[in-house]
Amino acid sequence: MQEQFGHVTVTYDEETALLQQPRPEDLLVEQLLEEGFDCKRAQAPSFPVLYHLSHLRGNLTEWLPVKMTDTVLEFGADSGQLTGGLAKKAEKVICLEESVSRCRLLAKRWQTVDNISVFGGSVWTTLETLPRFDWIVAPGVLTETHRYFTGEYPEQQALNILKQHLKPDGHLVLAADNRFGLKYWAGAKEPHTGQYFDSLEGKATSFSKRELETILTDSGLTDYQFYYPYPERWFPMSIYSDQWLPKKGELNQNLRNFEGERMVLFDEEQVYDELIKDGRFPEFSNTYLMIAGPERKDCPVYVKYSNDRAERFMIRTDILGDAAHRQVRKVPVSAEAVSHVKELKHWEEVLDVQYREAGLRANRCELKDGAAYFEFLHGRTFEELLDEKRQEKDYAGLAAELQRYRKLLTAALAKEIKPFAKSQEFIEMFGNPDFTKAYSGASINNLDWIFGNLMETKDGTQIIDYEWTFPVQVPVEYLIWRAVSLYLNSREDVKHLGLIAQMGISEAEEAVFTEMEHHFQLWLLDGTVTIGAQYLHTAGRTITREELLRQVKKNRIQIYPDCGSGFSEDTSYWVETEADKEGNVRLELLLPADIRGLRLDPAETPCLVKIKRILGELGGSYNPGWSHNGRELEQQGILYTTTDPQIVISGLVEGTGRLYVELTIQELYPDTAYACMHLLNRVRAAERLTNSMPFKFLKKLKNILKSR
Repeated sequence: MQEQFGHVTVTYDEETALLQQPRPEDLLVEQLLEEGFDCKRAQAPSFPVLYHLSHLRGNLTEWLPVKMTDTVLEFGADSGQLTGGLAKKAEKVICLEESVSRCRLLAKRWQTVDNISVFGGSVWTTLETLPRFDWIVAPGVLTETHRYFTGEYPEQQALNILKQHLKPDGHLVLAADNRFGLKYWAGAKEPHTGQYFDSLEGKATSFSKRELETILTDSGLTDYQFYYPYPERWFPMSIYSDQWLPKKGELNQNLRNFEGERMVLFDEEQVYDELIKDGRFPEFSNTYLMIAGPERKDCPVYVKYSNDRAERFMIRTDILGDAAHRQVRKVPVSAEAVSHVKELKHWEEVLDVQYREAGLRANRCELKDGAAYFEFLHGRTFEELLDEKRQEKDYAGLAAELQRYRKLLTAALAKEIKPFAKSQEFIEMFGNPDFTKAYSGASINNLDWIFGNLMETKDGTQIIDYEWTFPVQVPVEYLIWRAVSLYLNSREDVKHLGLIAQMGISEAEEAVFTEMEHHFQLWLLDGTVTIGAQYLHTAGRTITREELLRQVKKNRIQIYPDCGSGFSEDTSYWVETEADKEGNVRLELLLPADIRGLRLDPAETPCLVKIKRILGELGGSYNPGWSHNGRELEQQGILYTTTDPQIVISGLVEGTGRLYVELTIQELYPDTAYACMHLLNRVRAAERLTNSMPFKFLKKLKNILKSR
């Protein structure tokens, strides 16, 4: 049976479709597609919607060097998350997907594209009827093989079949989660089982790098290249390779638990830095992408996406070539961004003239095949130079280099410097700040005069990235502030040095420039809902290590016996507790013969404690005396605003062998505890007022006057 959705035909077996039940998320996604929902412009109502409709999903394979003469098989196409990026390059894309409802979603999503065909139902049966392809993209096949093949090696069986449908020089593209990915050690759940540590314990369908290498070679796929999507394969923003591995400080987007809660047991960025230093990042990458087939010289060694912003600025940056012949390429990934990329050649020429008298150059640009190509420069960036000073703790040298940067920037703009005046373009991009002093600035500015973009090479100092060049005048001080503040953003150890003030920028100016930058970032987004904003809206709970430790401590009470030397941490011990259905905690404490007093610490946080009984046993029960460091709330119990609440039992009769305690403990947020205490103080103040003699006299006088 066939269904037509615009240009896209869906072919499937009707009986198979009747046996399948659409998942609830499919119905929701279908409804949103019909309503024209766009994840770029609106927050997704749930993770499944983001999973199916985010344009960032395509970043996993959009960068592949597919040619207009190539045919592509997308095996396990799901709802078409990768399809659009492949279809815009290939001659034809054939999509196989088991779920007929997902086939319909795919077809509706890409119905205006005329080189896509979709087949639903039994993917392996349909595959037998298809020809050979230049590319087979099967990102989920390794996870699913156990559903279709029996025996000890289902993955090899699947790959042996797939490779038979490749042309002699064709390529098979696979993806898999790394079961030893760093996020699983840090406390992320395994996405397929939804359980903590299943991946590490071998209870999930994920694979280590060594296991994947074995699967590939045992399947006869001996020519392959590993890539490392980061942060993960659902919404990757960077793709690394063995020829271009991440550098220290780059892996700083690690909270991506869109699908549910996770723990954060350590700082993943710091651990990644240590792994990078030790050369072990590939073993701990969260996910792998593999390209099996003859070596491709046109495959980038590194890919960085900048498509989480306004469509007119959506680009991709590639590093091409081997170590001896590197090249940088910037590619538009939306139709609206084509002119933005073309303008880079123009800005190279403009900035080269502008900077010439200062002895600077703009990195040479060449337009070719709809992309901008740049020289890959060798040298040291100004950021690397500053970091050397910082690591040596040469703070005077660091400050001196910043002053050198300021002189260099001023000299580069000197020929065009004139008194600053707000233009309509400035107000549109940066808002309408209230400047309290006069500034100067050039009429054309590369706003990204940041330390990482300024490189010292054998041919002199060059600006290596000038994408954010605009014909708009801004204060020179704003460019200086922007560079220094971005540098300080991830370097806590030098924030106390007052480097911005040393550049002549006051706190008041800094506040104005901060607001300008905020407005500029919003202008760059132009209403785009970033993946970061989607995370804040959609993600599950993140449980920190500190929260976990507090939770462990929540179900225990610390006991301090006093046997003549007072209360001491050295002689204290912990008692594990478990409240009953009514919240009551019951303790039975054995007391040493020489006991003089006892202290109970019911929590390590502000709390509300209600003591129901404290009984000493000496032949019979008796009520010893006790005190506390909280505030009594009459029938509600004792309110503690301290993080060290105490109950001190001092009236123990000599010879008492046991102590029985029954109480309830309700931990409070500090703000809640302080609010309760403030309210209690006001109540007590009101009570004192109403019980005072002047108040009683005035009340009596009021009643007398009222009776007349």
